[in-house]
Amino acid sequence: MINGTANYMLSAMATGQSYEQALATAQAAEYAEADPTNDVAGIDAAYKLMILSRFAFGQELSLPQIAPTGITHLSASVCRLAAENGWQIKLLAQIQRHGSGLYCRVAPVAVPVDQPLSQINGVQNAVAVQSEAIGTSLYTGPGAGSTATANSVLNDVLVAAKHLINGYRMIRNQKRSVSLTVTRFDQLPQTYLGIGPVAPEAVKYYANEADFSVKTIADDCYQITGLSAVKRKKLRANLPLTLIPIAGTTDWKQVTENSITSPINVAI
Repeated sequence: MINGTANYMLSAMATGQSYEQALATAQAAEYAEADPTNDVAGIDAAYKLMILSRFAFGQELSLPQIAPTGITHLSASVCRLAAENGWQIKLLAQIQRHGSGLYCRVAPVAVPVDQPLSQINGVQNAVAVQSEAIGTSLYTGPGAGSTATANSVLNDVLVAAKHLINGYRMIRNQKRSVSLTVTRFDQLPQTYLGIGPVAPEAVKYYANEADFSVKTIADDCYQITGLSAVKRKKLRANLPLTLIPIAGTTDWKQVTENSITSPINVAI
């Protein structure tokens, strides 16, 4: 995870704390700034994803290309209901290559509880990397607080000083050979967790009308499959549902490219 503040707040909200209570607690513990905008709006995570993109793919990303979605629209009831039915909501920063395209996202994502990322709570950060050689590897550590932040800043200063003393110059990533087309994950069909005070009959009505499938998980909790950007917009316009993408459900069959994929998933 690359933003401990948001993860701390989401962990607290899953246990019933309101957004305001979780933020106040995070600020009292010095995990959140007096102005927490960068953390709760996903901006900090987006900046870090831009750095990861350079390392992993040699590709520059911009903030408008990522268009981050934060956690300010989430409520304790949404987080708690998701947790009660098998998901933990995490603010994920993701980047994945698929053919000649690079797909990115910074947004709350419903992670199934049987996946390791769902178990990263509090101010812990985690980076999950999938590679051809070793499969999936997970790296975790504290991501907020005075000592963790001071340690990272001091390390950067020492490295910079060492490079200056030894006359090192910046080495550019030479990996990039082609320019990849950047697309946000929310433009692709995928499965969503829909939470809100809506009767099953109403959700099924729009499912039949807009041609997607829906499964009732619990009262006010639905698993909605096959939602494209257009269908998602129509559903939101007609029903008071909070729609959260479920991790790993992107419909890649809709992408007319080869199947080479190189994902980096970061829970925040």
